[in-house]
Amino acid sequence: MKRQKTAVADQTTKVIPVVQNDKNIKKTTDGAPDKDSIDASNKALFEGINSYRKNEMTENEYWERIFYVHLKTKELYILAEEYGSELQTFFLPINSLKNAYENIIHVCANDYMARIGNSDSNPKYVLDNLRAALGHECKAFFDTADFLSILLRKKIAECLNGFTYPQIASVWDDYNTVRLQLIQINQEISEIRNRKSDTNDYYIDEDVEKYYFETKNLLDWYIFVEEKVYPKLEQRFNDI
Repeated sequence: MKRQKTAVADQTTKVIPVVQNDKNIKKTTDGAPDKDSIDASNKALFEGINSYRKNEMTENEYWERIFYVHLKTKELYILAEEYGSELQTFFLPINSLKNAYENIIHVCANDYMARIGNSDSNPKYVLDNLRAALGHECKAFFDTADFLSILLRKKIAECLNGFTYPQIASVWDDYNTVRLQLIQINQEISEIRNRKSDTNDYYIDEDVEKYYFETKNLLDWYIFVEEKVYPKLEQRFNDI
């Protein structure tokens, strides 16, 4: 059965108006993601990113990024729950979200104390905690995306395991092209994972967006392989 996509992604447009890739990607006649459409969507995705690269961010800009990254993390985490039972013992994202929550509570406490007149607001304290909260939110996102992307690649491999290259190509005309695309996705993800320990504001938006896009791209390919390719392989080569 085809799994329905969560509507969480729609909420992110209310926070930062970025391109929603999975909605803009066209499919070929057999249901596979279209490469030209993927390239066009990916290019459009980054057109507005430079507007969020600043030397100094305001409180509102921090909040916008926190909301946005949190919703992306939530979407991927829900998908990881659906596709991988192993997530039950994977606590890294939850720990990071708990740390982000602690920083956000500090900000809320500062605002509350200033509002009731018990103390003056401390702008530097607020920005420091928002920056820390954003760092924790990004770590939760990267850990979740790591888990889901590895899981999806494993599932794609499991679907094709046991079948030879000629057998797969006989039921999937574009297999060689797609195989090269998947290798490229793996390389892109590897580069992002090598950079993820640094939460510098200059690249945070780009890496979150890029990793999100590549992970959703992997999900599309996994669904296609599971629903379109694997049944043909089983029918042709394993049915008695």
